Amino acid sequence: MQSPLTVSRFGVAGVSLAATLLLVACGGGSASRGGPSAGMAGNTAAPVQLGGATAPAGGAQVSVIGPLNEALARQAVENYRISKDRAPGRYQLVGADLNGDGVREALVLFQGKDWCTRTGCSMAVFQSFEHGFRPISRTVRVKAPVEITDTMTNGYRDLLVQTGGGPAPERRVRLQFTGEQYSRNAMLQPEVPLGSVVRTEIAIQSAAAQPGVAANPPR
Repeated sequence: MQSPLTVSRFGVAGVSLAATLLLVACGGGSASRGGPSAGMAGNTAAPVQLGGATAPAGGAQVSVIGPLNEALARQAVENYRISKDRAPGRYQLVGADLNGDGVREALVLFQGKDWCTRTGCSMAVFQSFEHGFRPISRTVRVKAPVEITDTMTNGYRDLLVQTGGGPAPERRVRLQFTGEQYSRNAMLQPEVPLGSVVRTEIAIQSAAAQPGVAANPPR
C-alpha cells in the first residue's frame, strides 16, 4: 500500500475518493503507541510504561528511590503500629516515587513475630500528603528482595517480591495496584517465571539494612 507521501512524490493526480478513504483507514499503521517496551514481562492488567522510568538515550535508568522526610514517615509507621496493636519492632523503610508524581511514597517492610510468618512479613505503602504520611496499602507474606519495576498498573508501579517458605515453595511474584491498594496477599499472586526480562530497581535487598534502606533501631 502506498502512503500519501509516496503518491505526492510521484505526482499522481486525480486520486480517487475510495483510495483516499482507504489510506485514512490505514493511517494508524502497525507502530504501537504507549505500550510496554520490548522485552518487558507481560502482564494481564496491561500496564503501561512510566515515562519517568525510561532511560535517556545512552544513559542509565532513572532511579525512583531517594530520600524522604524520615521523621514524618517514622511517625506514620509508629501510628500505624499502634492502630494495629502490634509490639514495637524493627522494619525497613525506603522512599520511592511509585506513582510518578515526583513525590516519594514510604515503602515499609516490617519484621518480627507480630508481623511475620514462615511465608513472609507485612509490607505497607504510605502516601505523602501535606502534613505527613498515611497508609494506603498493606500486603502480607512478603519477603525481600522487594523490587520496583518499570511498568505501572492503575497508576502505580508493579512490585516484585519473594513469598513462601516452610511447606509452601518460595516464589517470585508480582504485586499490582488495584486502584485502591496493592495486592493483599503475596502468596496468591502469579509467579514471575525465571528468565523473564523485567527492568527493576531493588528497594529492599535483605533483612539487614542496606544502602538506601533505613531500619529503625532496636528497642
